[in-house]
Amino acid sequence: MRKNSLLVCLMLIASVLFISCKEEGFEQARLLVANVSLTPPLSPSPLPTAGFPIDVRWDGSLIIPSIIYGAASITTGSPLTSVTNPQFVTANYANVKSGAYGLNFAISGQGGANGVTIYNRTTSFLPGRSYSAIAFDFNPLYKTIIMEDDLAAPPAGKIKVRFIHAIPQNILASLPRKDTIDVTASGGAASNPLINSSIFSLRNFADAYSNIRLHQYAILDSGSYNLGFRIAGTPGISPATGLLGFFPNQRLREGKIYTIIARVHVPGLPLGTPAGLTIITHN
Repeated sequence: MRKNSLLVCLMLIASVLFISCKEEGFEQARLLVANVSLTPPLSPSPLPTAGFPIDVRWDGSLIIPSIIYGAASITTGSPLTSVTNPQFVTANYANVKSGAYGLNFAISGQGGANGVTIYNRTTSFLPGRSYSAIAFDFNPLYKTIIMEDDLAAPPAGKIKVRFIHAIPQNILASLPRKDTIDVTASGGAASNPLINSSIFSLRNFADAYSNIRLHQYAILDSGSYNLGFRIAGTPGISPATGLLGFFPNQRLREGKIYTIIARVHVPGLPLGTPAGLTIITHN
């Protein structure tokens, strides 16, 4: 009887400790960060330049160093020092304690406990969940989209993909319809190829910043796609008629989860099309 009572007491203590640890944030969350922020044009140039590399801190502790423009967090090995167009990033998640703490982006290596801060907000992450934070827009008006990532595997033969429009409106001001764009795709599954179809239509700069529904993933066939960004309502076959970027033969592999980011192509303006492409592979 005493043994049973002792066992019950130990189980109660363990339960209390487990609940307490969860409440105190000992069960971790995971965070991925991408940097597509820009530096405004400096006279006499009318063109923006790539934003500063950023260090990421959570509750004051450095968790991800030196994410350059167009890249995303790599928590093991060396950070990217250059990007291509398009840029695929097999991004890593940093483990962070769950709860409400300060999320801080600072110019990489700029001294002080938090460096030269460009973003600082108290943010809440739930235990056991995964999140992506996308830093975008112009200094000093940086914005950050924070999204919860659904990392459940897509159905067989499929991929999951979502889209972030991070090309500021004034970059596209001389083009018709300004910043409203369609993301088009051709190719894909050999058995059922897409032919210049809009996979994300009528998307506006920073629309996912205020619309949580745009954080959700679309389900597509896996395969090799020709991806394009075009001004909505235009033919989209040349820069003169609204084509912002064209990226042939992008292999999107079965079972993978992607975030496609339309960003400014720097250095690339004003020659050619103004859009750059970063594709984050989440799994």
